[in-house]
Amino acid sequence: MSLYWPPDANDIVTDQPRLHALVIGVGEYHHLGLGVAKPATFLNGLAPLTITAPAARRVARWLEEDYENPNRKLGSIELLLSPAEKLVRSDGGSVDVEDATMANIEEAFKRWYARCDQNTDTIAFLYFAGHGISTVSQFLLPSDFGNPDEPNEWENCIDATGLQAGMLKCAADTQLFFFDACRDTDVSALTQNNPQGKHLVSSSLSDSVDLSVAFKAASEGRKAYGRDGEETFFCKALMMCLNGVAARKSGPEWKVDTAVLASAMASVVDILGKIENLPLSCDCPAIKPVVLHVPKEPKVLVKVDCEPDQRNNEADIVLSQNGASVTSQPGETRPWMTQLSPGDAHLEVSFQSFDTRFIDDTLFPPTYEWDPPV
Repeated sequence: MSLYWPPDANDIVTDQPRLHALVIGVGEYHHLGLGVAKPATFLNGLAPLTITAPAARRVARWLEEDYENPNRKLGSIELLLSPAEKLVRSDGGSVDVEDATMANIEEAFKRWYARCDQNTDTIAFLYFAGHGISTVSQFLLPSDFGNPDEPNEWENCIDATGLQAGMLKCAADTQLFFFDACRDTDVSALTQNNPQGKHLVSSSLSDSVDLSVAFKAASEGRKAYGRDGEETFFCKALMMCLNGVAARKSGPEWKVDTAVLASAMASVVDILGKIENLPLSCDCPAIKPVVLHVPKEPKVLVKVDCEPDQRNNEADIVLSQNGASVTSQPGETRPWMTQLSPGDAHLEVSFQSFDTRFIDDTLFPPTYEWDPPV
């Protein structure tokens, strides 16, 4: 089954504003990579992914346990993973999650679309993590993409651009798409004549919604990354932002809205790229603010970096705030990052061979970067 939450489909509310989610994580491919029984005739150099299923699980778990929006409560989570697996929900119940094949995605999409189409104040939330390529459009690859038994080897493929455009027909006025996939062009894909993916839904020129936005894990022509066995860096950035780094003060509360989320994602991905020494990028366009989530507390992602390398290697970093401190010892990963609360803080770096540097400053979400002067 693909319904991860709630345990009983009869408990799904569709006549009131809700957030309905479709979450897909594809790591294992039936026709791509070495050793498969029926390899695709192109793109078969793409290897299995160890970072996408963990990312999808993380997003589904966050929605289940941490998502908070009193005006648009959680309505449902459809979840598909490759390889298929049994997951335990936070209530202790287990779910046999289906393989993220094209057929299973299409069926889950229909259920998700039907729920989103019942109320204009609903948030339609779609997250896909897996292989992606970019030619005439951005294509997302389900687990059975490239089946050589199909006359059309693009049969099991999703056109992400067309999907977002088709969703304009849906009643949900806030539509958020998270495409956690590469956007580069594989050479073998260029040999294909008229590549086409499925839109899953169609719309007319007169259809429109209040907000439709795609958050993409890479800029056009670029790759997305992650550490083996962990979730993707795009997912890590998204979780940091939703958990408070993208919070903005709204009256007495801190809230994450779509506009701040877009700008914060760009800042956090930039810092992660510097930490990991990778060419990380994302494509999160500036958009109007719609409240998505009320985090437990706001956070500021702090990055401290010293130049030259000798200073970084010697740096003993202490960040103090409200009587508590966070420290980083010499030899730890540099640049160094941590999360603090908004407000006044004291930042100090001492060295063996250089003068101590410090600064007293006020921190605001989403990020604060300090490069102590030489």
